[in-house]
Amino acid sequence: MLPEGWKSEKLGDLCTLNPKCPHIQSASLTSFISMDGVSNDAKISRVTLHHFKKEKNGFSYFQEHDILVAKITPCFENGKGGYLDKLPTSHGFGSTEFHVLRPSPNADGKFIYYITTSERFRTLGEMNMQGSAGQKRVPKNFIERFSIATPPLPEQKKIAAILSTWDRAIEGTEKLLANSQQQKKALMQQLLTGKKRLPGFTGAWKKKTLSNFCQIKTGKKDVNEGCENGKYPFFTCAKQHTFSNNYSYECEAILIAGNGEVGKTHYYNGKFEAYQRTYILSDFTNISVFFLLHFIEFFLPLDISKEKQHGAMPYIKLGTLKDFSVLTPPLPEQEVIATVLSTADEEIAAIESDLSRLRQEKKALMQQLLTGKRRVKVD
Repeated sequence: MLPEGWKSEKLGDLCTLNPKCPHIQSASLTSFISMDGVSNDAKISRVTLHHFKKEKNGFSYFQEHDILVAKITPCFENGKGGYLDKLPTSHGFGSTEFHVLRPSPNADGKFIYYITTSERFRTLGEMNMQGSAGQKRVPKNFIERFSIATPPLPEQKKIAAILSTWDRAIEGTEKLLANSQQQKKALMQQLLTGKKRLPGFTGAWKKKTLSNFCQIKTGKKDVNEGCENGKYPFFTCAKQHTFSNNYSYECEAILIAGNGEVGKTHYYNGKFEAYQRTYILSDFTNISVFFLLHFIEFFLPLDISKEKQHGAMPYIKLGTLKDFSVLTPPLPEQEVIATVLSTADEEIAAIESDLSRLRQEKKALMQQLLTGKRRVKVD
């Protein structure tokens, strides 16, 4: 049942889909947006300027206040798209794999944009894709026939304004997270190389291979038990109640993905199972485990990138790990460095938690506002 004052309408009645390009002076510059220029959360991340004569044929045409929706798999399912609230030029062109929606005078562009980012639109769009595997696309007629409940224009604008406020909060938190991650990276670069010494510490740093500090072995569980979409998990956590004695370990360990998410690390202290493509570091001597964890997290990916990869799926050789060079200060300094970096991790985790909460709250709010289950007051 529709809320009072709302109407059931098709998107095709509220928008022109894929509008034709008008006559434009060939010498003018034009905005250009590639598929890489839109993010998975439907934001415009990059706009470049091109000469119009290079783009007028074979590209999607758009102008300010239009909405972009990726139509090809997996870009559509991933959420790619965007609202063109600001462009450096009055018009633009983009990937042929965009649908362009131009709102009519009785529709608010930002309101329509939020419709195209809704879970219902994306789910039904995926179900209605056409074409062969790997080349499936959302057809034009799906968008034209997509039914929505539309409030009067002033209420559309108010709903869009409320959701935009949440977007700004999310974007601010994303920037805060990126800054914190960058600051931690810079801190690791200084502290883990000795370029910056913490107050009160002296003494020479020593370089030894990883095998001098711990035992290195591989998991036993068959990787085929966990293979999904060509990716192998590198450990199973201890949330399960029972373990196979043949596969399980009980110790303090650093786990390193040897395949799949190559180089990903995880600290564990307790009982766990590990796959064959997981490296297990245990029985640590003369080193702070958390210092070693941070050192591996920062420097191992650099070593992996230098090594020639074999086949379509890269992996870490056992010899690479055993010979991996670890630069260590005296043990007390290791422990303080580990504490500083772990504190930075806790701050990052707190921001990530805030970001996840904001995204979930916005998703729930969209569900209520775009269906009229929750009404807004219009001045």
